[in-house]
Amino acid sequence: MKKLSLILFFSFASIMVKAQTLILAKDAAQYIGKTISVCDSVYSTKALDKLSLINLGGAYPKELLTIVINKEDQAKFTAEPSSMYMGNNICVTGVVTEFKGKRQIIVTDPKQIVVK
Repeated sequence: MKKLSLILFFSFASIMVKAQTLILAKDAAQYIGKTISVCDSVYSTKALDKLSLINLGGAYPKELLTIVINKEDQAKFTAEPSSMYMGNNICVTGVVTEFKGKRQIIVTDPKQIVVK
């Protein structure tokens, strides 16, 4: 039984590794439409009326990837997201999309962001 449990555990772990790929912000363009985990420094942030923006890999307008948190999801965070993460190294998991030629990940849950 212990052997079967180990086999099931490693099979599940293997599936999880394949579902998410760890990349750097500079490589996000190669993963449009895919779920990835990206770890990088937060270079700039901006709180707008309807969303918060967190820029990885460079400060706006030279950011490599933007994390977008819509207003309806901000209440799930313990503080305003743009101030929470400024200056930190973070890992974000989500689907890479493109908006006006720039790469982004829309975050709907604080569990998608981990401070390193």
